[in-house]
Amino acid sequence: MLGIFSRLFGQQEKPPTTRDLRVAQMGVQRERKRKQLEMRKLAVKRSQTLESIKKSRKNNNTMEVDFLWEELKHLKIEAAYLMKEARILNLESIGLQRYIRGMARLEKTGQSARVQSLIEKVRRLGLDEKLRGAEVDEAAYLDSLKESLDEIDLELETLDHELESDPEKAKLLAQIDLINAAEEKGDFETAKAQEDKLQEQLNDDVELADDAM
Repeated sequence: MLGIFSRLFGQQEKPPTTRDLRVAQMGVQRERKRKQLEMRKLAVKRSQTLESIKKSRKNNNTMEVDFLWEELKHLKIEAAYLMKEARILNLESIGLQRYIRGMARLEKTGQSARVQSLIEKVRRLGLDEKLRGAEVDEAAYLDSLKESLDEIDLELETLDHELESDPEKAKLLAQIDLINAAEEKGDFETAKAQEDKLQEQLNDDVELADDAM
């Protein structure tokens, strides 16, 4: 059976969206609640079994003690299994939440190539294998999440730098800063003159763009 990350990120023909990840996380959260309910029920049953062992022991009912002891061992194994499943679901939820945030930020920038790059990284990480082995490799799993998201943050920082280095944008912001500074000083005449100048430049830019079309 495929793990959640293989199901979401492993399909070449249908890359996941943030909506797909959110739907998946809702399913994980429901399953976590179900496991938690089962664990609470199991805890009650273990307490009841222990109480029964105490009574049987007090009554010297050896056969009943042996039977209840076997039942208690079974409950301990079942509890360990539920604990592992709950732990896996918790880690899956953490991973999905982090990827939701990362992909949402990338999608907002319209950088589809970077979204695809993230998807390819996740495919190579083998997250499900780190969760579904004989022992949950939590450290390796969290390291893999951090590795992929660190790269996303780096890409976003690069994108931010590209946007900030836009000379037209820098010029516009510098003029707006002059207008704001004049208004803060109460020099509304200078602010108005600067704003009129900016509006005139913007109109010229629109006319030039229209001529180029």
